[in-house]
Amino acid sequence: MSKRSGLAGLVDFARREPFDVLIVVLVLHVFVWTLLPAFLNANLQLDLAEDLALGKEWQLVYWKHPPLPWWIAAGLYQLTGDVRMIYLLGPLASAVAMWAVWRLGKDIVGGFPALLAVLVLEGLHFFNFSVIKFAHDQCQLPFWALTALFFHRALTRERIIDWALAGIFLALSFWSKYAAFALAATLGLFLLVDRDARKAWATPGPYVMALAFALVIAPNAWALVQSDFLPFRYVDARAKAATHWWQFAWFPVQWTLGQIGFLLPTLGLLALLWPLRRAGGAQRPLTVGNVDPNVISPGAFDRRCLAWMALGPFAVTTLVAVLLGRLPVAMWGYPLWSILPLAIVAWRGAPFEDVRLIRFALGFVAVFVIMPLVYVVVEEVEPMVRDRPKATQFPGRRLAEIVTRDFFEKTGQPLAYVTGTEFAANNVAVYGPTRPHVIVHGDPKLSPWIDMADVKKRGLLIVWEPQGEALVDEWMKTFPGATVRGRLMLPRQAHGKVAPVRLQYAIVPPEGAPLIILPPGAGRPGTVQPPGTVQPPK
Repeated sequence: MSKRSGLAGLVDFARREPFDVLIVVLVLHVFVWTLLPAFLNANLQLDLAEDLALGKEWQLVYWKHPPLPWWIAAGLYQLTGDVRMIYLLGPLASAVAMWAVWRLGKDIVGGFPALLAVLVLEGLHFFNFSVIKFAHDQCQLPFWALTALFFHRALTRERIIDWALAGIFLALSFWSKYAAFALAATLGLFLLVDRDARKAWATPGPYVMALAFALVIAPNAWALVQSDFLPFRYVDARAKAATHWWQFAWFPVQWTLGQIGFLLPTLGLLALLWPLRRAGGAQRPLTVGNVDPNVISPGAFDRRCLAWMALGPFAVTTLVAVLLGRLPVAMWGYPLWSILPLAIVAWRGAPFEDVRLIRFALGFVAVFVIMPLVYVVVEEVEPMVRDRPKATQFPGRRLAEIVTRDFFEKTGQPLAYVTGTEFAANNVAVYGPTRPHVIVHGDPKLSPWIDMADVKKRGLLIVWEPQGEALVDEWMKTFPGATVRGRLMLPRQAHGKVAPVRLQYAIVPPEGAPLIILPPGAGRPGTVQPPGTVQPPK
């Protein structure tokens, strides 16, 4: 048969060289989703600002999450000195996860079907729009997928090194986010329930995995105990509690529908590969053009293992939420679905007809192009038609310059500590020339890196947005002696008629510093317009 061109030729090439196509797609994926926010976003996202503001404290555990993502972000910033480099981390993490899923799929179904299972992940929201906000959800992706890869290899190849690596990557998943409990519970249950997997208990494998896990997680586990499990209180506060009987039934449905909504583009791409009903009679082999097939037929154990890893963590999360009467946060589904497309490919099986593969290629290219274009529209065009304040429009650098300069002019000391509403304080810590330490939510108990004696000695800046007004009195009690400087109105960094950002800040002068004389009428917070205040555009 003659050599084909266009999408048919591309499909033929992917059939012959699936790894080459995978590498090209992953490089483009990282390139596109790194450069888009680096060029379009004038300010860091909320999660990214938090990465850099708190990661530099190098804690074993923080008030709401384990530390690994913040360490990685802070380390990269220290190496490069450019906040925009942080945009590389999310796309890179997702690319590693996709590679790990492909390696797992190559072992089970072969290179080309595994490639198809990975390509459909480009339609999943967690691998496109939200992947740029590198934080704990994004950091889970590669370790979760690598755990699945080496757990399957450990069961099928029976090598001690695979068991050890499965334990190490599972522990790193916990270092990323404690939601990895759902994966750990799934793997443990599979080893207990599956008739073939149970045989592993007669070998050193599961015990080696448990030992490797324990050694890697030990420092964080110790810090959790020392902090009285502080991050779990944050999780408890995030998940909405049922207050009416009907919510116990509705919350699981609401959570499930939300996850299905995220999965729709991915499931739509998968649907292009097969007819709704299996055709009767003899079926065509998985061959495109004149390319020889290289498909491995998955065994029953492989299919069961994939099904457990694809659906088990979701089932565990849902069951725990039901028992506790809680509504899981939608983004907790972030790492749950990386294996699902591969499990569907393994269970649904070949063949893929020529015409369907070409339609799939067309659908994939459309998704790969449309998703970045939609991101451009949301960031650049939306502000021209409606005013929806976003973190990427926040005037973080301008705010940091004004309050840092004013603090120095009024106290003669560089700004060393900042607190207030979360996003405003984090922006001052990231963009400020002195990179001050953040006292989270104005609560020293949430910030163990803070020495209150040093805070008194060096002074403090309190900055807040309108939603923080109710907390001002409490902050003033925690940090007495505040000298209120007034209000700021800073224009957002966006095209179109968008409302300015309204902020207030107060200075707690260093202990023993000269008294700052306030103008008349400045007795209440936010009544003075300080030098450098930017008025909203007319």
